Amino acid sequence: MAILSAAGCKKKYVSPLETPNVTLAPEDKPYEFDFDQMNNDVIDSLQDEEIFGFVKELDVSGNNESKEIVLNVDIVENVSRDAIEYMLTEATRVIVDAAVTQDFRITSYTSEGFGNLFEKYAYKYKVTCGNEVLVDQVIEIGDSVPFDPSLTLENVTG
Repeated sequence: MAILSAAGCKKKYVSPLETPNVTLAPEDKPYEFDFDQMNNDVIDSLQDEEIFGFVKELDVSGNNESKEIVLNVDIVENVSRDAIEYMLTEATRVIVDAAVTQDFRITSYTSEGFGNLFEKYAYKYKVTCGNEVLVDQVIEIGDSVPFDPSLTLENVTG
């Protein structure tokens, strides 16, 4: 069954403002991230890239009260450290993007850094291969994230 749309016949909305105003929540308002949505965003993004076939399981969770974000990843054997670091960098970028989408007070990542999310939330990430722990790191609130935000697939593959 085909669904027909008359969208082409509708008038296009034109904003009366040259630049739309975005309302930001007051700085003292508590952050309330939807970690289920953040988890889905990370999974969808990494699946879309189709280069992370070595990831068996991935889970993003968190707690707004204790101000922490947790990333757990289980991978197959014989994955290079560069590939793991690139995957963690990409996952971190998507976590930041998801946070920016959910709360405009969060700043986006750039080639110089991961914005201000980790000035407000701790970041715990763990990479395992079965029962073997390959990476287990806790970044406390305000500490810098050790990944290179400018890392690209071309840097890793040469």
